[in-house]
Amino acid sequence: MSRATQTIGAGFRALGGANMASFSLEFLSQSGTRRPGSTETIVVPYAEMGRDKSCAIRFDSSETTVSRKHASISHENGQYYINPLSQTNQTVVNGVPINTKTPLSNGSEIQLSSSGPRMRFLASQTKTSTMRLTQRMQMFAAQSMRPYRTAIISLTLILILSVSGLGYMLYESKTQIGVLVTQNEINKGEFEKQLAQQKKNKKAQDGLALNIKNLSNQLIETKNKLAEEQKANAVIRKQVVLDENIKKALADYEDDVYFVHMSKLVYNLNGEIMVVDGLGSGTGFLLDDGKFVTALHVAEPWYFPGSDDEYILNALKTQGGLVELTMVATSPSGKKFTFSSNDFHFDKSALQRKIITMGGSEYMVRVNGKNTWGADWAWIQTAEKGKIKADANLSYNMADNDKVYVMGYTFGLSQQPADKLNPLHSSMTIAQDGLTNGVVKVSGRSFDHGNSGGPVFAVNKNGELVNIGIVSHGREVIGGIVPIGNIK
Repeated sequence: MSRATQTIGAGFRALGGANMASFSLEFLSQSGTRRPGSTETIVVPYAEMGRDKSCAIRFDSSETTVSRKHASISHENGQYYINPLSQTNQTVVNGVPINTKTPLSNGSEIQLSSSGPRMRFLASQTKTSTMRLTQRMQMFAAQSMRPYRTAIISLTLILILSVSGLGYMLYESKTQIGVLVTQNEINKGEFEKQLAQQKKNKKAQDGLALNIKNLSNQLIETKNKLAEEQKANAVIRKQVVLDENIKKALADYEDDVYFVHMSKLVYNLNGEIMVVDGLGSGTGFLLDDGKFVTALHVAEPWYFPGSDDEYILNALKTQGGLVELTMVATSPSGKKFTFSSNDFHFDKSALQRKIITMGGSEYMVRVNGKNTWGADWAWIQTAEKGKIKADANLSYNMADNDKVYVMGYTFGLSQQPADKLNPLHSSMTIAQDGLTNGVVKVSGRSFDHGNSGGPVFAVNKNGELVNIGIVSHGREVIGGIVPIGNIK
């Protein structure tokens, strides 16, 4: 399908009220009439930025460091990319000039030239179906029609001129034949002259017939193209139905996604009982077999030490001392579980023993070894049963570019009130087939602190949304998902 067809088709669907994949640009600097903090929502899969009249994201002529066609943003297989188009003015992403197509993640900062307008890319959750009709019409005109206005007008004029010329030639031919008959009745001598003229007219008619035949072939070709477009639209409609089903399934799973609060840490240090309150938070989820699942680094964080305090707790735990973390898991409907870190099942064989030195003394610790993130899981059997179904086989056989969906409490209670919990939704793309170093790799990472231990979903071959893993770790745009099949 051509880029023009995709862009105009996306505009028509958004205009008709369909929910389209979209993103927003938040302007961080003054640019023409755009003030800092203002946003624009883009619904087309390909949008150019620049001063040219055809650009969907158009800048004022006063922006002299912005090229006529400076850069483009495209949506491909669930991932957004920015591509520099200008050879004279740079495109900068997160402070770094780019020369080739570059992936965008939620919050990426874009600047058109070193002194040009700055924007923040936001993976929009805006529902286009809830926008006012006038807003959807404005987006259709600016984002779908404007880039291809010249081509549409030219094709319309050619069609009008062709039909007008055809009608005129038919009219002229009919008139000349009528004159021929009249002159034949009046004067036989004149008939010979008219006969000669008729032969000439016949040649013209033959040429006209050929033109009509060519036009007919063009109409057939257009009809075939429309049939192909209808097939493509059927695929799009099927995808829309699938997206709606996924949305309903995720909503049905929300109450089984729990906010995990690390409420109290108790440990014995040199015979003195120490108590620490409010250490942090994570995410957990309840499966349909009653298992409450989270990440090991949420249940027992000292096995993933990043500070001297955590190494001390690790050493105490390794030597069999008192180290116990109390956690409270709360669902959006208010259901609660209270757990101890000592209650969790996990793979102790994956932890490696080693000796470290702190303060001049040596300690034996057990830590998560190199390339063993696949053991970053922990679970407790409960009397409750959730709705979330796990698919162990699918968790080992995800293919690159497959789409996955994540829920969790990113950044904890900073994003929502404690009395009205609602897990954040996001989606990502599988980066590599199968497993890499024991985990499923994803690109376009959309989870962060607080999301650890949350569920990851995918659609199986039966069209069901199932759990395939646990949010574990990430760096920049790449993330690691523990396959649910690893749980023992």
